[in-house]
Amino acid sequence: MDWSKAKNILIIAFIITNVFLAYVLINSRDNNTSVVGEEFVRDVQTFLLEKNIKVAVDIPKEIPSLPLFSIKYETYNPQEIANKFLGQKYETETIQGYIYYVNDSESVTVKNGNEIIYENTSKNQIYDSMTTDRAVEIAQKFIEDKGFSSNDYKLSIMTHNNDVYYIEYTKLIDDFYFEKSYMKFTISLSGVNSFERYWIESVELDDSTHITIMSAPRALLKLLSMEEAYGKTINEISVCYYLDPNKHIGANSSSSARGGKATPAWRIVFDDGTKIFLEDN
Repeated sequence: MDWSKAKNILIIAFIITNVFLAYVLINSRDNNTSVVGEEFVRDVQTFLLEKNIKVAVDIPKEIPSLPLFSIKYETYNPQEIANKFLGQKYETETIQGYIYYVNDSESVTVKNGNEIIYENTSKNQIYDSMTTDRAVEIAQKFIEDKGFSSNDYKLSIMTHNNDVYYIEYTKLIDDFYFEKSYMKFTISLSGVNSFERYWIESVELDDSTHITIMSAPRALLKLLSMEEAYGKTINEISVCYYLDPNKHIGANSSSSARGGKATPAWRIVFDDGTKIFLEDN
């Protein structure tokens, strides 16, 4: 092997890498230090297309500086949830360590104290047809009937496959989505087939510290190494507050995080209804 030649190749590769990084840093902003340059935005779109990632919305150019929030998740008494969802008559089954309350085709469980999972396997047709508006009406009535607040959420994702609709609501505070929080529905001609709730009970502002997060174009570059994003179209890009409970529990822990510090992140929603959260770390 010609070690001298190999050394020169490595040096050239190193120089090219540093030139590219310098290009990213220099071109990611224009003279306004809080706004990304147009040329960099176009370059990012080109890079994404090389992975067949399309962008159907405008890429935000502002670089946000936002405070932190401390959040606390709701916790539930399993029997109270069973009574609310199934009435007073039900049996119990233990599946993979979780207690399921069962009444005919309906079942409900509370996982880790703060996640409600309800299922109804009945195939009895209730509706002749299903539309977006009807699916939303069914979901909202279900939320109200179960006694959950109707003014702290926003419809964030809706997709459908023929007459089966998939709806997701997210906690909304001061026009920001707070993730991870969700009420997820599967609704068909037989009504509500499944419902999941993992919800934030309280939010406390920490205005003593503000974080300036990376720009949206720079965050989108992270998608280049995420195969789950390849071949999809980005339908929404927005700033949210994000807390991943998995970061707060050990790999072998059976208890979920009760809360923590939510930080700003970029929320990317694709055309198939999937989401990716892009953080600075």
